[in-house]
Amino acid sequence: MDLLFKREQSAGVAGANLPLPNILGLGAPKFKLWAKIELELEEQAVVDHYRFDQAMLIDGFQPELVKKTATIAASVFVVATIFFWTMAGFSTALFLALISGGAAAYFYYDKRRETIFVRDLLHGRYFSCASVIDLARKEAWLETITAFLRQVMESAKNWDGTEAIKIEALPKDLAKQMMIKGL
Repeated sequence: MDLLFKREQSAGVAGANLPLPNILGLGAPKFKLWAKIELELEEQAVVDHYRFDQAMLIDGFQPELVKKTATIAASVFVVATIFFWTMAGFSTALFLALISGGAAAYFYYDKRRETIFVRDLLHGRYFSCASVIDLARKEAWLETITAFLRQVMESAKNWDGTEAIKIEALPKDLAKQMMIKGL
């Protein structure tokens, strides 16, 4: 398994040397990180057999993103309703506006979500980063979860059959601490 990275940087807004854009953060460059996993044939067979491509590697719940996505969907719906109503009937306008708002919400959310599925990395995915440090953190994070996936896939090769794991009793004090802590 290979993890591929491609880094990109976009220039800041024109006039970034002026004080006002720098105060607002408009002149700051933006960074993008593209990541993709390339599998060998045996690894691809494991992914296909266990449907790992549907598995979630990281669940990143982002309530602010959900709120902003809903706001964008509603805004696009209202604007699209007015626009399409001038060209067609009200029911047609509502139908087209619903599709427009839903599509806008889907693309906005999908572009900014932190949740990562295995299929995202199998097909390649871009991640937006606010700084070089954010980009380096994202790379390290992706390396860690890819290493985790690799180990789960290796373990999956031996899932058929029965495995006996002997669990030894712990000393009394250690067992008590384990029960108290719930570990």
